[in-house]
Amino acid sequence: MKNTKLLLTVLIAGSLLTACHTNNVSKDTTLPEKNPTVKSDSTSKSKKSSSVKDVTKESSSVEEMNSLAKQSKSTEEIYATGDIVVGENGDVKPGIYDLEITGGSGNIFGNRKNHLMLFINWLGGAPGTSVDYPSKIRIILFEGDSLELKSISKVKFTAVPAQVQMTNELGIGEYVVGRDIKAGTYKLTTNVKMDPQFDNLGWTVDIYNISTKKTKEQTLTPGNQDVVVKLEDGDIISTSLYNTDQDVPSDDARLIFTEYK
Repeated sequence: MKNTKLLLTVLIAGSLLTACHTNNVSKDTTLPEKNPTVKSDSTSKSKKSSSVKDVTKESSSVEEMNSLAKQSKSTEEIYATGDIVVGENGDVKPGIYDLEITGGSGNIFGNRKNHLMLFINWLGGAPGTSVDYPSKIRIILFEGDSLELKSISKVKFTAVPAQVQMTNELGIGEYVVGRDIKAGTYKLTTNVKMDPQFDNLGWTVDIYNISTKKTKEQTLTPGNQDVVVKLEDGDIISTSLYNTDQDVPSDDARLIFTEYK
């Protein structure tokens, strides 16, 4: 009997030791959790990709304008017997020009083949005429554009160099951001005195985005003198002026862009 009890005790103890060992092995051999994977920030990548594309678009727009300037070819005086056609076989080649009025004074209208929101609409006059209209207007001309002159008898086109010095003071006409003026946010002022009797007469500024083909319009007048604009590389700024200052000729009028922070 004693031997039987002893045998049972040994068997029970052995079972308990085996169970404990099994539990310890189970605990010790449990596989550790995997290291966490690095999640890619798809939103950030998307934003970066979009940003790169935007910069590329802006850069390509400026490069396109510089290439266009290289195509410019000055002309002799042209009699305005009909519409002036822009093209390789037209009256003037595509390019960037100072349009000079050498005879008469009146309206300068035009049609764009592609950039329909980049309007052509100025008043101009030859030097010495009775009214103070600008005799020189900066203009960007694309293949297929045309100009219609009213009461203007003669003009000539002087090519603007491919490389120009940037400035913060622009005259009347069309200018390229990133080429003629740096991109940025600016407050507008002018060197002409605007007559407060004519509340809505002064500068008109159209900012045309060549990629989206959309235009933002702003004015600087006696009734609207606290004006800030944002310019992006590749934008085309189109300016016109109704000048009420008898001391500053329209050819000397400048729209001044002061950096705004």
